[in-house]
Amino acid sequence: MRLLGTLLAVLPTLLSAQHCGYDHASIIVVHPHRVNSPTVEPRLRITLLDTDHLPVMIHGQEWNRFRPNDRSGALHDRAWQPHFERYKDLEFPFAGDNYVLVIPSHLDYTGYSILVQDERNGGMGELKRTVVPISNNDVYGLCGTFDEEVYPTRKGRPDFKPVDIILYTP
Repeated sequence: MRLLGTLLAVLPTLLSAQHCGYDHASIIVVHPHRVNSPTVEPRLRITLLDTDHLPVMIHGQEWNRFRPNDRSGALHDRAWQPHFERYKDLEFPFAGDNYVLVIPSHLDYTGYSILVQDERNGGMGELKRTVVPISNNDVYGLCGTFDEEVYPTRKGRPDFKPVDIILYTP
């Protein structure tokens, strides 16, 4: 009987210790498209820039390249970044056919921006380079939501929407 009482006393602690596979992870979703088209542009190099306008480094590793939201998780230029292996076979249904970047949620992304480059034609693509500022409102937590078809509304946060990036030709 004492064992059962001890088990019942410890049970809430054991249950609260269970974690989601995306604890401390967030996502930025971007929708890059031409000025008069809603279609997402393929083969873009999309980079998260820090407050100094440099590609983001976290713990000394590059952590800045967006990838298409598909099961391949591959970049067309085969660039490797350490976080790709962890999330390579995952697709986030709520993010649609956009580009995604899974990032740590404990950082302050105020003053960060996103650089979009067209790498077609040997890096001399047909679209202008574009830099778009982001805020913490563009960063969405993943724990409990990564496999949702529709990102749930959260109290005190704006509704989910990808960062809209309009691309122009020179």
